[in-house]
Amino acid sequence: MTYVPLSRVTNDLGSRLRRDEYTGSNRCWACTAVNVALSALVAVVLIPLSGVAALVALTGALATVYFRGYLVPGTPELTKRYLPSRLLAWFGKQPLTVSREESTDAWLLSQGLLRESSDGDFALDPEFKASLAAVDPPQSPSASLARDVLELPPTDGSFTSQQGRYTLSDDGDPIAAWPSSLALDADLRAKAVLSEQYTGWNERPPDEIAALLRSVRATVDRCLRCDEPTEYEQVTHETCCASVTVERLTCPQCDESLVELRR
Repeated sequence: MTYVPLSRVTNDLGSRLRRDEYTGSNRCWACTAVNVALSALVAVVLIPLSGVAALVALTGALATVYFRGYLVPGTPELTKRYLPSRLLAWFGKQPLTVSREESTDAWLLSQGLLRESSDGDFALDPEFKASLAAVDPPQSPSASLARDVLELPPTDGSFTSQQGRYTLSDDGDPIAAWPSSLALDADLRAKAVLSEQYTGWNERPPDEIAALLRSVRATVDRCLRCDEPTEYEQVTHETCCASVTVERLTCPQCDESLVELRR
């Protein structure tokens, strides 16, 4: 009789059960969280009837989620429909988009930094734009760079990088988000010019600084990195459990977004 190690049996069984398209690097953590919560809920319901049954059900459910990614069929549609956008964004399933703020545009217009055309479009003042282009670009995105842009102390905020997107948060609440390194580059340039030009700039609250810099970034008509024309486009971000449509200002040459605004 041939002896087969138990570890080999369990590995073979795991390989047969595993769905690679939903596990490993492809695992959706929002969907996983929903399924684990549902598994726990089922176990809690079963406890009054039988503690053993509850334990068996929980173990089986968690094993299914581990090997197959989902327990409940249609999980992506459930998370897309019922999970709040803020929670999906925390899992990296939705871009942290914002609306363009009229108050920041008004301030930039009053300072002569923006110009408004007859058709209502905005353009950067040529002298201001030249000043932005003259600022030395940063080496690479980092926590210290993001904090410097927002005039924050060296230890404030938590900086995260996910799929080329950058977020600075405070206790889980986003302070500012950048859809690319190009966006963070643009904000650093604008901050360098504006902080030198306006007394008390560093005393503004971080959310106000972020909004002003975002308005500048949303008006850049030529990339500050490569000097190629930028363009707005409408895009829909799709993941397994989220869908959101935004207006995105991009540099086609750099293939990066400067800003993503809600429709």
